[in-house]
Amino acid sequence: MNSLNKKAQKSISAILATVCGAASIVTVASVAPSPALASRNLFSCSAEGLIVQVRRLRNGTFRYEAYNIPTNMRRPDLVLNNGTVRRDLKGDTYYSFTNGTYRYVAIQDQGYGKVIVYNNNRVIAKKYCGDV
Repeated sequence: MNSLNKKAQKSISAILATVCGAASIVTVASVAPSPALASRNLFSCSAEGLIVQVRRLRNGTFRYEAYNIPTNMRRPDLVLNNGTVRRDLKGDTYYSFTNGTYRYVAIQDQGYGKVIVYNNNRVIAKKYCGDV
């Protein structure tokens, strides 16, 4: 985590790889997901170096999953639970997830969308969906 403070301009995939140690990583032991983990995909973003998905779990909570590319999409590199959602007047949807001093925001807008990472409310990474 100290390396993030020293170099704020790291790529988002490097940030996700570094921070994932502090996040709760989900590993699935069986092939069939448990009923509590069954989900509906709300947002999906393929950007340079990563794939981000936001899901609504069956229990109504939101989950952020990030996969560093290359990936086989079997196990996310970063999982954040209990996100919030809001819509602005333009109809854009903001999914926000917190991990310590970091905030990950997936924005579903009129275009392809984007993912922004903040540390102490400062933008440290921004990726546009479709920039693969």
